[in-house]
Amino acid sequence: MLFGAIACSGLLLAGCASSPEVASTEAGRVREDELYERMKNEVTQSGMTYGEQMLQQILLEDILDHAYGDEVSDEDVDAELEREAEPYGGVEEFEEMIAMQGMSLDDVRNSVRTSLQVRAAIQDHVEITEEEIEEAYENYAIDSTVAHILVEDLGLAEEIIDELNDGADFGELVAEHTMDTGTIESDGELVLEPGRFVPEFEEAAMELEEGEFTQEPVESQFGYHIIKLVEEGEKGTLEEERETIEAMILDSYMQDQAVVQEAIGELVRDANVQISDEDLTGAMQQFMQPASEQQEMDQDMLDELLEEEGLEEDENGVEEDPETDEDTDTDVDADSDADAEDAEEAEEDNE
Repeated sequence: MLFGAIACSGLLLAGCASSPEVASTEAGRVREDELYERMKNEVTQSGMTYGEQMLQQILLEDILDHAYGDEVSDEDVDAELEREAEPYGGVEEFEEMIAMQGMSLDDVRNSVRTSLQVRAAIQDHVEITEEEIEEAYENYAIDSTVAHILVEDLGLAEEIIDELNDGADFGELVAEHTMDTGTIESDGELVLEPGRFVPEFEEAAMELEEGEFTQEPVESQFGYHIIKLVEEGEKGTLEEERETIEAMILDSYMQDQAVVQEAIGELVRDANVQISDEDLTGAMQQFMQPASEQQEMDQDMLDELLEEEGLEEDENGVEEDPETDEDTDTDVDADSDADAEDAEEAEEDNE
């Protein structure tokens, strides 16, 4: 028995030693198989293990790329990346910022690509109705166009404002002074999309009239801005704005987790996912059952629970079983009759 245990232990050590090394200290070495086993068994706050989470991410990226890789081009990714980087002063400045967070531009580019592929999946999944488009158009306000000059020094910002008040050309001062290199070619112009800019910038821009510029430098985490409202937004007809409106509606669906889950779930269920490692089979479980079936199953479970508790569910929620109500009413009536009899007897005794 002891010899067998030692032999098995020797085999285990040999197996560990043959696994590639991941890290080492004076205390020992960490091998790939040890890390793999730990990731498979350590549970996260979501209830999944780290291994399941990572496998899910890899599988979803593969499935989305297989389905929509041809629809999302490198040009699409670069255009979206530039749009997201614009409020930060351009791609170069954005890259510096994310580097401080331990991320690379390639990391963000991959995330953008996946996001665009999810968007394509949702576009195939949902059907945008004419009623939705008309309602969204009624609530739609077109974005204004602003221009800004970004500098590091407060004194320089004040000097630029003085020059503008003396009649200097805004575009020329942009080319001469701005740190936002991504907007030099457009004379500092940006589309003022709500939520895309730091609050200080957006609030100052919203207070301007068309053609006006800020008379005080606007300070933000990026430096000091001089902001000009170039053109106040004015929406066109429904047909002129239709493409924009549909994109906005699609954006709203992108924020609806139920829609995202069902759209991706359709792709996953069609992808014939096979997970060989039994410890990781839960990785794609949340996508394997259509939402309608899940709702039916949840309702069946609720009905069964209510039946066990002697309750019924009506349109307004859960109510007590009618039979239980009748029993309760009978008990109350009986108690009332008994109380009345006791009162009559007491009156007779007093007489």
